[in-house]
Amino acid sequence: NEDHAYHRYGSDNHVALEPNSHQYEVLVISPTLAALLPTKEVTQILGNAQRSLEEWQQLSVAHHANLRASHANALHDSAMALLNKLPTTIEEDEVLIPDERRRLEMMKEGGRAYVSKADTIQAIEFRLAFKKALRLAIEVAERETF
Repeated sequence: NEDHAYHRYGSDNHVALEPNSHQYEVLVISPTLAALLPTKEVTQILGNAQRSLEEWQQLSVAHHANLRASHANALHDSAMALLNKLPTTIEEDEVLIPDERRRLEMMKEGGRAYVSKADTIQAIEFRLAFKKALRLAIEVAERETF
């Protein structure tokens, strides 16, 4: 829900936002596979070794089997609240990016307008990736067994 989203992302709890900590809300493994609220045991391999997709799938299923349904539901509701508050949809962003790239190609490289347009494209791409991660978290929370 919205209160949970604000509490997690609108407070002074910066530990959960550290990029190299083991604390993640959602670990996106592939476009269709994610681990919700992964433990240190799930994330400790990151940057140190590799797992096959099959190993990630097995680990994710085992992890989710031990995750409380109430935690998965809270993450689902928070992801849904955040996704619904964003100004555009995934589909709209997917249409915007090629349009913005075409506009960029027509501009003179190196100028202020060019840099601004390139920054805009990167911001839309980041926003799109974030939305896809939120959507994946919602899908995983709905299909997995907790």
